[in-house]
Amino acid sequence: ELCFIHTEIILLALVLFQYKRGIGPRMNRAVKNCMFSLPSSERSKAFQDILSRLDLENYRSEKIRLRDVLKICPESIKNKIPESLGDLPWHFLRKVMALNGSARNTSIGHKTLAEEMGDDDEELHIDDNFCFSDAEIKVSLNSLDFLCAVVVCSDSFLQQEILAKMSMCQFALPLLLPALDTTKCTLMLWAMRDIVRRWRPHSLAESRGFREESLVLIKMPIISFVRLGSCSFSKSKLLNEVLSPSQQHHDFFVHRDMENGNIPREIANGLIEISWYFPAGRQNSDLFPEPIAITNLRGDIDSHWLQFSFLTEISSAVFIFTETISEKECTLLSSLKESTAKYYFILNCRNEILRENRGFLNKLASVLKLSKSQVLVKDSTTSNAGLVKKVQSILGNLVKSSPKTMNMEAMAVMARELGIQVDEDNQACQCARKYAEEITAEIRDVAKYKREMLRLQGDPWKNLAKLEKELCRMTRQGDMATEDYKSELKQKWLKIRREQNQCDLTSGLMKFITGIGQLAPVEKHYFLKWMKFSLDNIARGNLSKMRGEYKKKCKTPGVDQKNLEELDKLIADSSLGVEHFMRELGQFYEAECSMVKEGKMTEIQRQFIRLPGIAADLMLEGFPMELIDGDASNIPMNWVTDVLTCLHNKTGGRSRMVVLTVLGVQSTGKSTLLNTMFGLQFAVSSGRCTRGAFMTLIKVTEPVQELCGCDFILVIDTEGLKAPELTALEDSYQHDNELATVVIGLSDITIVNMAMENATEMKDILQIVVHAFLRMEEIGQQPNCQFVHQNVSDVSAHDQNMRDRKHLLEQLNEMTKAAAKMEKQSREMAFSDIMEYDSEKHNWYIPGLWHGVPPMAPVNTGYSECVCELKKYLFEFIKDRSCNRSAKDIPEFIEWARSL
Repeated sequence: ELCFIHTEIILLALVLFQYKRGIGPRMNRAVKNCMFSLPSSERSKAFQDILSRLDLENYRSEKIRLRDVLKICPESIKNKIPESLGDLPWHFLRKVMALNGSARNTSIGHKTLAEEMGDDDEELHIDDNFCFSDAEIKVSLNSLDFLCAVVVCSDSFLQQEILAKMSMCQFALPLLLPALDTTKCTLMLWAMRDIVRRWRPHSLAESRGFREESLVLIKMPIISFVRLGSCSFSKSKLLNEVLSPSQQHHDFFVHRDMENGNIPREIANGLIEISWYFPAGRQNSDLFPEPIAITNLRGDIDSHWLQFSFLTEISSAVFIFTETISEKECTLLSSLKESTAKYYFILNCRNEILRENRGFLNKLASVLKLSKSQVLVKDSTTSNAGLVKKVQSILGNLVKSSPKTMNMEAMAVMARELGIQVDEDNQACQCARKYAEEITAEIRDVAKYKREMLRLQGDPWKNLAKLEKELCRMTRQGDMATEDYKSELKQKWLKIRREQNQCDLTSGLMKFITGIGQLAPVEKHYFLKWMKFSLDNIARGNLSKMRGEYKKKCKTPGVDQKNLEELDKLIADSSLGVEHFMRELGQFYEAECSMVKEGKMTEIQRQFIRLPGIAADLMLEGFPMELIDGDASNIPMNWVTDVLTCLHNKTGGRSRMVVLTVLGVQSTGKSTLLNTMFGLQFAVSSGRCTRGAFMTLIKVTEPVQELCGCDFILVIDTEGLKAPELTALEDSYQHDNELATVVIGLSDITIVNMAMENATEMKDILQIVVHAFLRMEEIGQQPNCQFVHQNVSDVSAHDQNMRDRKHLLEQLNEMTKAAAKMEKQSREMAFSDIMEYDSEKHNWYIPGLWHGVPPMAPVNTGYSECVCELKKYLFEFIKDRSCNRSAKDIPEFIEWARSL
């Protein structure tokens, strides 16, 4: 402590010396800020104590990883109530991954009624101060302290997922973490890179356009709210009311009236939180016409001058909450005279104190250029609603006055100048970024890049897919002899494979192979993330321009229909993601396998033999892998087989899997359903048009392995059926039928997702499903089917829809009979003959995803809880089924896929 005191004296002397030398104000502030960035021994002890109470001490250096959270364990199925502080971190992580709005509640389970009755009989002992005992305080924790501890103990990839899910729940996010296990505060830039927001500014309201962009790249005005000294008025509660649309209150920021919000903070002072307002393009109901960011500093600015200085540099306006202004505080605030931010004071005081403050406010008026409208008084006569309206009005006027705007990348530049560390400045992250940027810097025109740099998966792969299907089906044989026709098709197939094998690796693909093959595991993870962010940003930019052009052409009288069709095809081809690079590698591998089988190449000459092992490692890390290429409507069997075989070997042969698939119409929330159920990261952004089917592997812990008889859950996410962009194609129905047949055939459980109660649409889906199940029955596969009806929230839904379920079963039976005739089945068949189906147990009614109107609506807690109930049922079903039927391991799954 003496060392800290001596250091502060020396730094203070430096500040005074620099003032005499006339060095610029920012340098003076930076030196002064060093005093406040020194680690506090008290804070360090408090942090260690909280980690100890939360059983997180082991994760201070060895961080919690995303795959640790995604594992299927008994607690994740039963949704167990935490019984001790040590249970809370995992309870929070599971809840936030499931998008549950109650995730921030840090209370442990209540006593049973018998225990509470027993307590009533005890004599009450009250000490002189009528305070709680230390034991009682130790079983409680402020929500913000808890959040800081969990975030610090998570690795950077888990931090990204936590903040992305918190953003969907409309929770304020930690922007600047206080110095807890480091000597500096940390700006959470990397942690927010995965968040994408969509909104409609009022300038696009008439055209009904929208904007979609990565959160860290959106330029907007930043409004900061801070406290000077003590203040009995809740700043965070006011901010929640300022940001909440009328009739739709939401707690963005934790405040003292929330559960555990009133417990004294031990480590979270100095935390800066951030939340946003995004308009929906409704002038009558939107609070502001353009996006704005709101930051909230926890604690007194006098004790956290570094954080306050950062906010003054990035903000368009700063609101200072206070009750009294002293001489010392007046001098402190006078040092802000060089700041470009506009300052507002919210005084919560009685008249006599207001008179004392007036003198200091007059002094500050000339320094900070204050006007009368910049001082708001909250006294006994001022209602909360009145103050909220005043603040909203000020913010509205600020947005309209073309204020300074800034994105998070620019904030990071300012943070570094002030001596604040940025989370993505670590060596592994920056090394991976460099690799990714060398690839993505070459991409300007996505469709052109795919044609020139990813040459094997365009027309060659589509032609191969057609030839493979024709080899099986022989529909265009004509008068040619069967063996001659087969030989001709085989030669055409071999010719394309030979041409593919003779293609050289492009520079982008060589760099990609280096990235996934030679980088260390952590760097590889960063590399794939940077690839995703860059490619998504490029795709969003391209799609936005093309959609605008398409809309313009549609409105132009006499436009050439052929031009529109070409532009439509260009939009469909403008999707580019990591999966396209992996698909290209798969095609190189397939071509090489073909050459080996035909004797054109020896095993020693192979150059892509290591690729399946690399892909298997990625699957074990939780990355989705493409199973069906939706563009060519085909499965690269050699590639998929060898990747899964490597996976089987890497698990030591312990690879029993239960396969779960979701199927449904496009844009009905299939990916969101899986992401909520298992905490996954399937793409849901409109900036991408991914097609086909993707599989993700989820590890099952030993207790669940014993109960359910499997080592992994293989989750398959599929493209939407009845996709509008495919309706113009002749074989769109056949494409949907093939996709449904394959994924249902591979599945143990299929979730049929229906978000629209449209009879025709449902009938079309169900016909596809029935055909698929009928074919599975022929080869002895009888999967289970769960029907999920989304956007049905009434508590009486199950009883009220009894007749609908009966009608649904009748339709399914009718379709089964019709399908049986088409498939030339001689016997009379009902739906229950081809699959396990109970109309009472296998229909689920789930409320809508959003609680209110996006983009400011949080995820509906009812949605999250209903999805968790479905998940719980599915595992009970798997457990019961495991008694009669053993799960397939990977070799059996491969053979099954091959026969399909």
